Amino acid sequence: MAERVTEPYVVGLEAIAGELLRGKWCVYLHEWLGDELDLPTWLAEVATHAEHAGVEVCFVEIPRKDMTLVANVRALPSFEQVTESVAALEHYRGLNAGSRSVVFRRSAQ
Repeated sequence: MAERVTEPYVVGLEAIAGELLRGKWCVYLHEWLGDELDLPTWLAEVATHAEHAGVEVCFVEIPRKDMTLVANVRALPSFEQVTESVAALEHYRGLNAGSRSVVFRRSAQ
């Protein structure tokens, strides 16, 4: 069966690298930055945590959706998985507040 994206869930900044190590990816809504962070600072913090965990990350900004994808370069999601993740996140967009990231994982169902 084809892999599909499971329901999104929220993780903190410190946990992103661990999720990436498990083959998951993160989609971050820019409005979650709040007043305390800007996007370049958040990207730098994610990169620092990932480097300490031994994860090589890539960032893909999705400007029309005001989102950023963070992925482990050794476990990149497919185009279809990213598209499905973005659609799911748009659905959940107004449900969470604060500085958060939503992680997706592959499922063989």
